[in-house]
Amino acid sequence: MPGMKKIELIVPNRWVGEIDNALKEVQIGGMSVTRIEGRGRVKPARVAISRGTGLATPEFIPRTKIEVVVRENLAEVIKKVLDKFGGDPNLGGKAFISDVSGAVDFVTQKRDEEAI
Repeated sequence: MPGMKKIELIVPNRWVGEIDNALKEVQIGGMSVTRIEGRGRVKPARVAISRGTGLATPEFIPRTKIEVVVRENLAEVIKKVLDKFGGDPNLGGKAFISDVSGAVDFVTQKRDEEAI
């Protein structure tokens, strides 16, 4: 039996709509979206503080974490769709892919791939 993969994307907030549309194009219906903050290679822009009289560099950058669980054979399809968002070193973003050993749908009691 094929397995399942969990794909976690850490992306700029403005990408959420485009990624949602890209996932819908490959018939991926479910996803979780969480607003987070993080620190990485991309340096945050300086922001005005004290009524605009000073500037400060924030420690963390606002980002969005998108999580989807897919059948293993769909992981490569999603990678190809999401590749179009890469290439600009100023945007930042990461994708993490991990194995999922099981899943259960609380309502239908379906398990594993049938649950997703």
